[in-house]
Amino acid sequence: MTIFRKTLCTFAFATLAIGAIATAPQKAAATEQDTLVVGTMWEALPLAMQPRRSRFFNESEILDTLVKLDYDLNTIPGLATSWERVSPTVWHFNLRENVVFHDGTKLDAEAVKFSLERVIALLPYAADLLNIKQMSVAEPLVLEIETNEPFAALPNQLTDAITGIYAKASFNDAGEFVKPVGTGPWKFEEYRKQDRTIVTRFDGYWGEKPALSKVEYRFIPDHNSRTLALEAGEVDFIDNMLPSDVARLSRDENFKVYSKPIAGLYYGAFNAGDKSPLSDVRIRQAVNALVDRDLIVKGALDGIGEPAWDFFGPQFDWAPKADAPFKLDTGLATSLLNDAGYEQNDGKWEKDGAPLTLRILSYSSRTEMPAITEALAALLNQNGIATDVQMYTWEGMLDLVKRGEYDISVVFWTPEMTGHPDLHLKSQFHSKAGLNYQFWNNADFDEAVDTGRTLSPGAEKDETYRRAVNILHDDAPIIPLVHKVSVGASAKDVEGYRIHPSGFFYDFKSVSKD
Repeated sequence: MTIFRKTLCTFAFATLAIGAIATAPQKAAATEQDTLVVGTMWEALPLAMQPRRSRFFNESEILDTLVKLDYDLNTIPGLATSWERVSPTVWHFNLRENVVFHDGTKLDAEAVKFSLERVIALLPYAADLLNIKQMSVAEPLVLEIETNEPFAALPNQLTDAITGIYAKASFNDAGEFVKPVGTGPWKFEEYRKQDRTIVTRFDGYWGEKPALSKVEYRFIPDHNSRTLALEAGEVDFIDNMLPSDVARLSRDENFKVYSKPIAGLYYGAFNAGDKSPLSDVRIRQAVNALVDRDLIVKGALDGIGEPAWDFFGPQFDWAPKADAPFKLDTGLATSLLNDAGYEQNDGKWEKDGAPLTLRILSYSSRTEMPAITEALAALLNQNGIATDVQMYTWEGMLDLVKRGEYDISVVFWTPEMTGHPDLHLKSQFHSKAGLNYQFWNNADFDEAVDTGRTLSPGAEKDETYRRAVNILHDDAPIIPLVHKVSVGASAKDVEGYRIHPSGFFYDFKSVSKD
């Protein structure tokens, strides 16, 4: 048995053992016929507005966005029925008629302007995302948005979950967020800390009304326990399942299993700053050439995922691809490491007698993360690079990453979430981006993404983003590992569920129980 397989087997056994001790099957209890009970990995926090929390408002459809994405990630009307670029920096968004918020107030351009201004004021990330200079009410149902520069990506950015439109009742007199009041098919009803969030059907919804009257999002962070809750009849639906649970439920006629590639990438972010040996581009390139992504998917994820040899997922035709995707090439890696001054002694890479050791950080709350991280480390060990793997909470890991106390942080992001290349490339890798914790700085890359967001669809835009992705590959501030395949399961009486490729949208209004 190889070191890699031993490591994976040991890890898998430990995970299952912990799950068996921490969770035990409970008495089955059928849920109410008009209610969908959902077991979730993250706690739905309806009384907080930070980006992750506010995305729940969109994925649960408490809020609507101006622009939405269809099941092919094409932009479609949301609260805006159409939009027009009237000059290089000015857009008009024509709003839907006869829409009301959950508190009965009307949606119009003034209300949308207020909401977007509040979002930008309260969520700094939104300012860079939207690039708005100012807004004005052109007509009662026409919002004019002027951007800081020509900004062709604006309609796509307005599909981002954090740009959901809030009623004024969502905020107090001081402008502070109180609770989500939107225009969506579901309205916020109740929150029980560390337990559940409940939404109920909004009968004044402008679109097709939900079949069910209530959805309960129950917080079940343990990945084994979520599946056990479904099998016990305590919940109707779960997602973010362990690969072993997917295989078991797929063989059980009492359940339906859903699987589909979605926007989402597991990757290792490299510390390209002075504190890490990965400041040397040759080491970054060598690591990329040594790790077999196919083996990670097969060995660690039971085949649930797509090996990531490119930055954007292969199923998204609009996304730029590198001219020469990464590939397994141990000969190239050897040459690069030798050029960087390393020699292999007894199979271990060393420089001046010191082993090449990489400190790998990650977090365990996301289902596949521990297995992917362990697999990455095992493959590097197998190829002579020592590793020091440390698992934290997300916040704990991020604190160390911000201080540069790491070599590789294994993380997850949704690069295709808005159906446009700008979001992830700009926010994560631009030298001035607030989320660029790789300490990576490439002026040519900055120029490409700064230009790309100004360009309308066409050959120039395609070529610009292709150049940006090629730089990302050549300078290698990351190692892409796995493109996500979303998996979920429901009781057999649940009808109408489809996985949305954005990864941030449940569409439970289309679901019923037979």
